Amino acid sequence: MERDCLIAHGAAANLHERLFTLSDSSQMHICGKCKNMANVIHRSVQGGKVRVLYCRFCESVKERVKVDVYMVQSYYARSSSAWAYLLSLTLRFASV
Repeated sequence: MERDCLIAHGAAANLHERLFTLSDSSQMHICGKCKNMANVIHRSVQGGKVRVLYCRFCESVKERVKVDVYMVQSYYARSSSAWAYLLSLTLRFASV
């Protein structure tokens, strides 16, 4: 039974590494308030050189989350926002 668990865990880790980590992993900022994927941009603060993350949809600068996604998913979110499709993502945080 323990051997089967170790084999299953190794297979899952290998699949994650081959299909996500080594293939096309990317990071994307998501608004924690409106859960929107594509509208988070960098914006300069008034009179300063500091750039903050800003959501154009809910006009908020708070609650930004950086998540690991597939490059195809981030590309799809950005290209579909050009056609006025709004993509949102449900965020679940696992305690470590």
